[in-house]
Amino acid sequence: MISSDEKIEFLKKLVEIYSPTGREGEAVKFIVESFESFGVEAYVDEVGNAIAIRKGKGPRILLAGHVDTVPGIIPVRIDDGVLWGRGSVDAKGPLATFFFATLESRANVIFAGLVDEEGFSKGAKNLDVPRPDYIIIGEPSGVDGVTIAYKGSLTAKFVESVEKVHGSLGVNAAEKLINRWLEIKSSFGEGFNALSGRIAEFHAYERDFDFYGEMIINLRTPPGYEPPDDWEILDFVPAYQVDRRGALVKAFVRGIRRNGMRPRLKKKTGTADMNILGPKFGVDAVAYGPGDSRLDHTPHERISLDEYLLAVEVLVDVIEELKGTKSRVVEESGDMEIGKGLSW
Repeated sequence: MISSDEKIEFLKKLVEIYSPTGREGEAVKFIVESFESFGVEAYVDEVGNAIAIRKGKGPRILLAGHVDTVPGIIPVRIDDGVLWGRGSVDAKGPLATFFFATLESRANVIFAGLVDEEGFSKGAKNLDVPRPDYIIIGEPSGVDGVTIAYKGSLTAKFVESVEKVHGSLGVNAAEKLINRWLEIKSSFGEGFNALSGRIAEFHAYERDFDFYGEMIINLRTPPGYEPPDDWEILDFVPAYQVDRRGALVKAFVRGIRRNGMRPRLKKKTGTADMNILGPKFGVDAVAYGPGDSRLDHTPHERISLDEYLLAVEVLVDVIEELKGTKSRVVEESGDMEIGKGLSW
């Protein structure tokens, strides 16, 4: 067994490597070399993801977390059992949990440390690995929680150009964009099944003979949402929700209970790589990991080391239970396809 001190030291070193989106290379290298030091095959794929493969018993499980963080340096320190640092919660704590669950479970596991999650999810969209039976995404759900749903994310661009008139006359481009935003915002609501969002960028200025304005918005979209046809869509990832009655969710519920806690099933108003990888592979996906998601992206980002260590135990328990389920994916002539006639 790997000691608690080793697990804490790994997480601390990973958090100490500053890896905002687009600068993940050093952290990816650290992860790959760490796997190799434990005798596990690992490599960097074509888009920069860290991939490790652990062959074992049972169905194939994809553990996919992200290496990148939002910008902003928080001095790394351990104070009274709490690790402070950018990415400690979102999402290097969950990623380190996946690292050690891969090593300790001895199951049929693919580990993926993904790049660009805080950007446009280049790592998830281009992930090229054998099709898994189950997907677990590394995001802070709390050690006793499992996330079964995320809202979608829509990024759209609006441009207005108005012929210049005297300032006392007419409506300029900036005002038109503001009115467009207020019209969109009027449909907002609260909760998982409502639309919400923000203005991400806004630029307005005068050119030779016109007023010009540009606005980029990001909306968090509920299940079933379809953007208007006349919008310029920069990126759209639909909402995702897994069936709580499936084997994957049930394994987490039992695993959390076995470790002395009451499980919580969560629906989050953010968006994660779960929205991409679940539909991409056509199998059930949930998100799990230690940490308080309310600290994501804040200058107060920190994680309880006891919670982190317990999350490793929970995840190993879950993987051990999933080893007893039947694979839904079979291989024929080297091709992956959904298995026929298989049941849970």
